[in-house]
Parts: sequence; C-alpha cells; structure tokens
Amino acid sequence: MSKSVCVIGGGISGLYVAYGLKFVGVDVTLFEKDSAVGGNIKTEFCDGFLIERGPNTTLASRELLDLINDLGISDQVAPPNPNAKRRYILRGGKLIALPSKIIGLIGNKAFSAKAKLRLLKEPFIRTRSTENESVSAFFERRLGKEIVDYVVDPFISGIYAGDPQKLSIRHAFPRLFELERDFGSLLKGAIFRRKDKASKLPKDTPRSITFKKGMQTLTDALSNNLKENIRLGTSVTKITKVGSQKFRIQTGAGEDTYDTVVVCTPAHSSAGMIENFDSVLAKELRSIHYPPIAVVFTAFKHENVRTDPNGFGFLVPGIERRQILGSLWTSSVFENRAPKGYHLFTTFIGGSRNADIARKSDDRLIQIALDELDSILGIEGSPEFAIVKKWEKAIPQYNIGYEILVEAIEAFKSNNPGVFFCSNFYKGISVGDCIKNSVATTQEVLDHLNA
Repeated sequence: MSKSVCVIGGGISGLYVAYGLKFVGVDVTLFEKDSAVGGNIKTEFCDGFLIERGPNTTLASRELLDLINDLGISDQVAPPNPNAKRRYILRGGKLIALPSKIIGLIGNKAFSAKAKLRLLKEPFIRTRSTENESVSAFFERRLGKEIVDYVVDPFISGIYAGDPQKLSIRHAFPRLFELERDFGSLLKGAIFRRKDKASKLPKDTPRSITFKKGMQTLTDALSNNLKENIRLGTSVTKITKVGSQKFRIQTGAGEDTYDTVVVCTPAHSSAGMIENFDSVLAKELRSIHYPPIAVVFTAFKHENVRTDPNGFGFLVPGIERRQILGSLWTSSVFENRAPKGYHLFTTFIGGSRNADIARKSDDRLIQIALDELDSILGIEGSPEFAIVKKWEKAIPQYNIGYEILVEAIEAFKSNNPGVFFCSNFYKGISVGDCIKNSVATTQEVLDHLNA
C-alpha cells in the first residue's frame, strides 16, 4: 500500500497501531519524544529484583493473546501464582480477605448483617442509572453504603487512583452500566448475559498476564518489529491540514507529510497538536484530570515480615484514613520477582484521595510506606532497598461530564477525516483496553485509506 501514516506516541497504543499497519504493508512512521518507546510500561532489574515502574499485569483478552502469538513470545508468558487470587482490604487496621465475586460477601464475617441483607435485595431494586451518575452513587443505590466504603472505594483507588464520587459509572465502568440497563440488576446480568463466543479465551487461560522478564517484554517485542519505522527523541509540535486529504507533521527535526495521522499521546499532549484544528476539543483534552501517584518499592528478608504476604496484596478504603492506597505483594504474585528468601512490595501513594502526599520528597514517601507496612504487616529492621517512582500525571479520570469529551472527539473526527485518536484517555485506561482499542483503530485507519 503506497499510503503513508504517521503515529504519534510510542506507548502500547501507538506501538500496536504502527505494528498492525506495518503488518499489512502500510508505510508507517512512529514519532516518540523520549529516548525509548514503551510509555508507562517500564521494567527494571535491581540486585536480583524485578521492578515494574508501570503496570504489573494486564487482563487476558483474545486480542492480547493473538498479539502475543503473532510476536512469538508465548513462551515468555508468566501466569500469576494461584495464591494471587487472595485479595485483601484493610478494615479496622486488619487485613480482610475478599471473595472473588460480590455474592461471596454474604458469607464474609467482616460485613454486617445489614450489609449482607442489602446485597440480597439488589436484584429487586428497580431504579436505573442516570446518564451522569457517579460510581459511588451507582453502587450505593444498588449495594448499599457499607459495600461502597469497604469494597468499591478501595478498588476504585486500585484501578483509577480516583474519586468514586466524581467518576462516571457510564464511562468509567460501561459494562456495569450496561448490565443494569439491560437486565435491571448486576447479579442477574452476571448470570444471564450472553458471552461473545468470538472473545472466549482458551481453557486454563489465566485472568491476568505478565511475562517472565516483566511487562516490557511486550513493548520490546513490538519495538523490535518496528525498528526502522521509529523516530526516537522527536516531539511533534503541530499537525496541519494540507489540501483536503493530507497532513503536515511539524517536529523539531523538520516537517513531513502523511495521508493519515493517529494521535496516541496523553490528553494534555494531544491538545497542543490539534489546537489549530479545534480549540473546543483542545480545551476538553486539557480538562482531563490526571492525579499524581508515587510508587514505593521495598524489599525485606522473609524473617523480617511477621505477617505472611500470601496473596495479591491489599487495598485501603478511604474511610480507614491511611496515607497509602494499598500495596501489591509482588514477589508472592509472580515467580522470579525477588531472590529466594526475600519479599518485594509495591506500595501506592497519592491519587485523587491524597494528591499532596504523592508530591512529598522521596525520603518522606519511603518513610510513609515503611510505617504503613509495619503497622499492617509487622516489619522489623530496614529494607534491603527502597526506590521511589513518581507519576505527576498518572491515570486519566473518566469523571462526570466525560461525554462532552467523547462528543467533541467524534465531531472532530467527522470534520477532519484522516486524524484518529487512540490513547488511554479514550475508551479505556488499562493495557487490555488500549490493545483492544488499537485493534479497532487500526481497522478504522485501513478503512479510511482504502475508501
């Protein structure tokens, strides 16, 4: 195919779109402002420990499995340990194991009889969500306040690092919004909804996936397939329409012209590139909130940790008034994350709940993590090491009013055929969502080129 495509941004979305287009013969160039591609997916090795500075895992999907197979890295997949199914919350300063399904809360001793009775009433609640209902209001209406405080709130912090009173249920959790809309009940929907056979995963596929040498295995494999198509250290500053069907890309290194452009950068970066096209969309992109998050990695000898971290980790409800969002027990979830005889913890601080704390000094953040882990797990002595990674703009928030951005993007695409958006501020924040949306965007680009 003689048509040319410019992909801006070398995170997982941009890498996949460029890879998919190159695979079918499109002349594609990927611009990345940094010295390496991969975006937030960064794996590091430190004295025998494997540290993920970005996402630790991604949910399994048909699109992801197909990509892994195409890249020839199936043998590098590392499923989580069976014990990783154990997930905990903090309640009254103590760790409480949660069941894998909401209905399992009925038998959990940590919740009151009133909360359990409220759960049983869920299928009989006839109200429906409004278009701009918050996540907190949605779950309180369906499941009750105790479940919101001790289950929903911490898991929102674990996924979005966000505020459930501000997040939109329709956009942050569209599947749950649709279950209520289609079945009138979350429990009924979970039982009776028809699953898409095309997306059904092979038997024994783990729910979440990573790789033996970390998540960067995936982005490195994509990068290796795109070597000559990638321009590193090159920032795109402006996109200009040339005639009716071409686009000029302006960078610090000069200008190039392409038939199609795919913008795969964060919202605030995307805004500056398209400002001359649509100031309304640029304003909406800049309005998307990305709360700061600090991640503290600490390692201890087994004998220095009194509580056995045998599970995925724990999340902290806001009602507990702690300074951390939770901690992932990294070395318990996956093999080869720490030398034998050591525990590796990944502790999260900040988000919408405690944004100011995330901006404290590295020494202060380490002390906060150590104090909280000691209080909860019982830790003696100093860590073998402690490392801090800060994300000033971490995760885009799909807050109430998000539909204004969606409408602005759709209007822009209609008025400017040939420019596409594929990033985690649009249609899903997770690695799995990004891959799924990259598949769809790649097909949209091909349809446009062939039209």
